[in-house]
Amino acid sequence: MLYQAENLSKQFGSEQILKDISFKLEKGEIVSFLGPSGCGKSTLLRILAGLEDYDSGKIINNASHTAFIFQEDRLLPWLNLRDNIELVLKDQLKDQKKIERKIADVLGAVNLAKYNNYLPKELSGGMKQRGAIARALAIEPELLLMDEPFANLDFPLRLDLIRLLSRIFAKKRMGGVFVTHDSREAVLLGDKIMIMQDNPGRIESSIEITIPKEERYLESEEISQYNKLLNHYLCRNMGKEHMHQSCRMLDNMNFSCESLILDKEN
Repeated sequence: MLYQAENLSKQFGSEQILKDISFKLEKGEIVSFLGPSGCGKSTLLRILAGLEDYDSGKIINNASHTAFIFQEDRLLPWLNLRDNIELVLKDQLKDQKKIERKIADVLGAVNLAKYNNYLPKELSGGMKQRGAIARALAIEPELLLMDEPFANLDFPLRLDLIRLLSRIFAKKRMGGVFVTHDSREAVLLGDKIMIMQDNPGRIESSIEITIPKEERYLESEEISQYNKLLNHYLCRNMGKEHMHQSCRMLDNMNFSCESLILDKEN
């Protein structure tokens, strides 16, 4: 076991933000947290990263190194891509030759080797996010935390980065926690999907996807069923007044795929 959370709860003043969040993560596995905006996903991720305290519960973290990918790339604008990555390596490596090899390796992994001298302003949005992924990979994390890292990108670019991350996770056997409000991202990248409700943020149900990531396509019947199920839960949790038209159609159809559910709160 790489990481475990048991009954994590969090309050801000009198408002309960998270209640009894529990999950386990193994090496090579990605757990996706899927839920509407405001259900505490990002707060949970900050707690898992040690950036935020929690009020009750327990965390067991067996990862030697943890990296975080944010919604924004957060590359330093006055440094080129190479120097942004070198910055996170200076405390870890003292041998400059090893630093240069590591920079070359991670930029090569995200197909940015020839852009190492580019400033962030000279890169597209997708390239900057790949640069952020390269920076996170540079410290060789056992655990990678991802806070909606594709939110500011067009969906074709999201698909490219999802495929890239899937290959990297398969090769390096990292564990990952990924938060999103997009069911398509969750079903393509996650091995387990935790469906969250809000007020307070809690896990309503969990789904395990056993289809290998390289065989997951949104057009396939199995993935389409998973996606419909996740959309059904998302729309129901948002409330009918906020539903997109397609969500209302699913709700009216009383869509059900209960055979896909692992756990469900009573």
